[in-house]
Amino acid sequence: MRGNALSPEYAGCDSFTVTEVFTPTRPARVAFVEREEINDRLVNALSTPGRQVVVYGYSGMGKTTLLVNKLHQLYERHITTRCMKGMKFDQLILDAFDQLDPYYTSESSRAIKKQSGAELGASYLLIKAKIAAQETKEHSEKNSRILPPQLTAQTLARLLGEVGACWVIEDFHKVDAAEKQSLAQMMKVFMDMSDDYERLKIIAIGAVDTARQVVDYDPEMRNRIAEIHVPLMDEAERARIIEKGEAALGIRFDSSVKRQIVRHSNGLPSVCHHLCLNMCQGAGITGTIRGHDVVLTASDFERALKDYIAEASDSIKSAFSKALKPKRNERYKHAELIIRALSNLGENGAARLQILRRIRQIEPGYQDASLKSAIVRLLKVENGAVIRYDSSTALYSFSDPIYRAYALATHTGQADGYEIAFEGFDADDVNRTLIRILGELTGKKVAVKHREKAAES
Repeated sequence: MRGNALSPEYAGCDSFTVTEVFTPTRPARVAFVEREEINDRLVNALSTPGRQVVVYGYSGMGKTTLLVNKLHQLYERHITTRCMKGMKFDQLILDAFDQLDPYYTSESSRAIKKQSGAELGASYLLIKAKIAAQETKEHSEKNSRILPPQLTAQTLARLLGEVGACWVIEDFHKVDAAEKQSLAQMMKVFMDMSDDYERLKIIAIGAVDTARQVVDYDPEMRNRIAEIHVPLMDEAERARIIEKGEAALGIRFDSSVKRQIVRHSNGLPSVCHHLCLNMCQGAGITGTIRGHDVVLTASDFERALKDYIAEASDSIKSAFSKALKPKRNERYKHAELIIRALSNLGENGAARLQILRRIRQIEPGYQDASLKSAIVRLLKVENGAVIRYDSSTALYSFSDPIYRAYALATHTGQADGYEIAFEGFDADDVNRTLIRILGELTGKKVAVKHREKAAES
């Protein structure tokens, strides 16, 4: 019965390795979960000639997984450019040009089997030769390729269009604002050339809260660009990741453990994959098991959670160090007040005014204007990005459940131990396990209690 959970393209496969099934650091295939509403919007955008696409949402939401799976269904080929901080748009164009090499230098390429394709093939080889000849020395004595005049936006569009490829640009939010304007202009060129190449398309992926932060385009282009927001995964979707893993590997996760994994992953499919992979590896499962009833239990989950925390310990400390770095002449320790308030408002997060009310229990004179500016800083990578904002729910929450547990432990702790009282949470709240493990790792004694949620004034 569990076999029915597998995607159709894998339903006939008998075995998988565990790293093929649970993939926290690369796009999911075997355990890919369809998200119908987003899928429909993405497929419509990819299928509409001339429509350019911006896919956005926070890191770990499954943007690349969703896109890659749809591209494999709709496009015969695509090329992907991955951005790094400080990357210039000319470098992106050169990277895309380089990836076209197999299609224009191979005799079997369809692009050179007709006259127009042959002409473009000749143009490609000519541009390639000019790029090689124009290598220059910079002041740093490093070789740098410059963009030849012949490699324009129109030329790249024709080269891509002739081989029926679309261009995926990942992490475009990392580049400077001026480069975002260049991408918008490039998208306009691709739109204008869609009469000749209807499958020609740029897909920009960015890990931010609005499409405008990914690409800086003119308002008149709004109706020509599909803005696809990838929100947090709901609990049912995260549970299906586990079910697909069970079907592929022939194992079972205890029902209470499934709930723990789903709750801890807190909307992030990447965390769900990570915990499942840690559990399987900790239990010695390397691939599909048939004929044995293998059940992963609470002890497997706790071991996996310990590994997960240990792997992330340095990055956790670094993130909080950046977030809590004191600012000069501050009347309040804004970051500390916000983190402390949010950690006591439930794992699903809280609205800004809820956070303000909680802060005022400690600092009655604290103003909303101060909160507005301070909380925005905590969303930024340079300040640790310990908090995220979900525009669909207008809630702020910790960007990783571990951050909330760490905040609770460190901000309510004493030198040798601490006691934490949870308000209004279910008895199996996974953060209790997290905090106890954090206590064990730091050598502190932990007492976790439950109390009824206090009425808000």
